[in-house]
Amino acid sequence: MNSLLAYSPHYDFHLPGIAALHPFDVKKYSRAWGVLLQRFGDELAKYRLQIDAPVSLETLGLAHSYEYLASLSHSAAISRVVESSLVKWLPASLLQKGLLIPAKYAVAGTLAAARTAIDDQAIVFNLGGGFHHAFRDRGEGFCFFSDAALAIQLLRAEKRLNSADEVLMIDLDAHRGNGFESYIASDAMVHNFDMYNFQTYPGLHPGDADEFPFMLPLRAGTETEGYLDILREELPRLFAHVKQPKLAFYNAGTDILKGDKLGGLSVDYNGVKARDHFVLDMLATHKIPTVIMTSGGYSKDSYRLIADLAQHLLETP
Repeated sequence: MNSLLAYSPHYDFHLPGIAALHPFDVKKYSRAWGVLLQRFGDELAKYRLQIDAPVSLETLGLAHSYEYLASLSHSAAISRVVESSLVKWLPASLLQKGLLIPAKYAVAGTLAAARTAIDDQAIVFNLGGGFHHAFRDRGEGFCFFSDAALAIQLLRAEKRLNSADEVLMIDLDAHRGNGFESYIASDAMVHNFDMYNFQTYPGLHPGDADEFPFMLPLRAGTETEGYLDILREELPRLFAHVKQPKLAFYNAGTDILKGDKLGGLSVDYNGVKARDHFVLDMLATHKIPTVIMTSGGYSKDSYRLIADLAQHLLETP
């Protein structure tokens, strides 16, 4: 399958003092791109899906309420999404430029990646996105907009997906994708596979576990071999359950890495790479057009893991 990388230098968040407010590496996207430039040089340009503009408010309205989108013109609403009361005292214009515009570019990257994945039967890695804590009427966990849910709705509106097309979400971020879940609760065509630390935000998935066989809670501190054993046993069940998906999304969160400040799991560096290779091999073997997103990752090594995954994708026949 063809492989591409969606990226814009506008993905980086840039707000003075943000590093003191949140452990997020606000420049991990450009850092990852810089590593790839060192490794591939000018050849990297032929793999790039360039993102030239942020997503429009009209398009965001397919997945979010007008009231919520309008509220993001106020600092108090933005502060709730990034979970910092200090942010509400900063000018809204500064927050728009430093936080919302980068998020809108990353959402545009996911939308472009989804269109390209279906149209070209490709695997496209958006070096941003994966905002799985955003709901229709609010954002949480540093997620302003639900890019994957929006992509599904947009592709349906554009007739790239029809009502009978099945879609996979493979969410391997350390945190449960509660926002994305809210969009697909009554959508039988979207199948959500989520391995997550249930002892951190947002907690255990509600409901009877038998009704949600692909929601897989892990204990805090789960180590490399245990994590990979569960993944290698459970993910093939998803592919056996869904025979011919039209599209897949992969939330390749690097916050499962041991020492991550928010993830709470203990997978070593090579274990994160092994996870990514296993997932990509399955997707490629089944020839499923795929969008990969970076999602969470709060360690100094997050950007290196993003670059490693991109390199593996580009170098795999």
